[in-house]
Amino acid sequence: MNGDSRLTGAPSSPFADPPNIRSGQPAASSKAWLWVLLVGGALVVLLCGVGGLGVIAFGFNVMTAEIKELVRDNPKLREHIGELETVEMDFVGSMAADGDDTYRYKVRGTQGSGELTVKQHTKDDGDEAIDEATLRLPDGKTIQIVP
Repeated sequence: MNGDSRLTGAPSSPFADPPNIRSGQPAASSKAWLWVLLVGGALVVLLCGVGGLGVIAFGFNVMTAEIKELVRDNPKLREHIGELETVEMDFVGSMAADGDDTYRYKVRGTQGSGELTVKQHTKDDGDEAIDEATLRLPDGKTIQIVP
């Protein structure tokens, strides 16, 4: 006996592929459409995720550029780090900062560097405004920059 239920008279399994009427062989079950849907869905999710991250990164870059412009000419900041060269958002430090609108930036100037902690808000016109800011120098010294 070869185990074929069609030959033995035993009931066929409800999970077996239906027979191919022309050849008497089980139908080749084409699941290509399932793979197309799975791969297509994965691509859509991936593109949406990457696109979303791109939008978030763009927003943070715009916000960082605005903060750089707002503190660039601050006399206390210039006194300690010189002319401002770079401002980069510290994402991990910002997540650890107290308050929803408090962000940390790594700043570097012609005379030194430090970490700028800024409590800010977005004005009605969409521009950023600084409520208060402190500069922490590499030696641990903290300087109130704004107000």
